[in-house]
Amino acid sequence: MTTFLDLRSEQPDPFTPKNGKSPSKLVGGKTERRDPSTITGITVHQTACVFGPAADRAKAHRRALGIPAHAVAFRDGVVALPCDLTWYVYTSNGFNATTLGLEIEGIYPGKPGGKVWSGAEPTPLDALARDTARDALRYLVEQGRALGMPITRVYAHRQSNGQKPSDPGFEIWRNVVLDFGVPVLGLSTDNARTIGDGKPIPAEWDATSRARY
Repeated sequence: MTTFLDLRSEQPDPFTPKNGKSPSKLVGGKTERRDPSTITGITVHQTACVFGPAADRAKAHRRALGIPAHAVAFRDGVVALPCDLTWYVYTSNGFNATTLGLEIEGIYPGKPGGKVWSGAEPTPLDALARDTARDALRYLVEQGRALGMPITRVYAHRQSNGQKPSDPGFEIWRNVVLDFGVPVLGLSTDNARTIGDGKPIPAEWDATSRARY
């Protein structure tokens, strides 16, 4: 069973700056709250790392407070909620204004047999990691809709950031998005859509796509 860790009351507003920059859009010194009616989708990411310390998982989960995302799905059955769903955070490039950001812990290759960008060993998307990510996606969709967000779309971060072609990776896209988000949550994908230097969903992820990785 997935455990939800609500950290929203502990999140500073604004976020603690990183490298001198705010991870969120500021208005009057505070994070901008988006109009729920303008939030129409979810952007899915991989963290491209596994958070430590391994011996203190509670401490690892609290690292979500430093991640500009609306939910962080850890591999061990915990979903952390680091900020309000209406917050405008810099997580998904051109999709920042209109989507919720979901980070999924792990290091996943962009395509079958592919190398991971960090040069590290990839982490397997085992049943627990998969189910935790699915529950995180369900939470964002259901809670977002309850707040008046007309969420119908799901995107990969690669579609708005061409520098991250493996984000979130073929395993996450197939197992979390295509096998769950679409048939169970009623979401739809838009394989050809890109923003800025983003790349379309490749055929290696979805056989119905015309693009290649």
